[in-house]
Amino acid sequence: MISLKSSILTSCFPAIVKKRLLSYKSCLDGEIVSMQIFADSPVEVPGEHKNRIFNAEFHAEEVRFMASDDLPSHQVSRGRNFALFMICSDKEEQATLFAKLTEGGKVTFPLENGFGMLTDKFGIQWMLAGE
Repeated sequence: MISLKSSILTSCFPAIVKKRLLSYKSCLDGEIVSMQIFADSPVEVPGEHKNRIFNAEFHAEEVRFMASDDLPSHQVSRGRNFALFMICSDKEEQATLFAKLTEGGKVTFPLENGFGMLTDKFGIQWMLAGE
């Protein structure tokens, strides 16, 4: 049995995450808990994209979600801009879950350095991270 640490809804927007989160902060009286740009991430991107948001987390009472900007190589469209983000307890569990979810699906980012992304056979996008 797989024992997951936690899960959170993740959304991806076309280069407007910061603007959206500031709007949600006002509307929901929430808080942008963290925000990291691509320049400070392990992902290599062209210079003009280094200031886009790699990962941000938003909280408003019990509402929590993560968000990121898209990239030219992985552009998003409405309906395809959400993923389930799972934090796995250990690397073995992460690898097992990644392998099971990719059966009949498609790997977006291979499982490397504690992170992987895929679309399962039902069209659901997943992001798997280790602790």
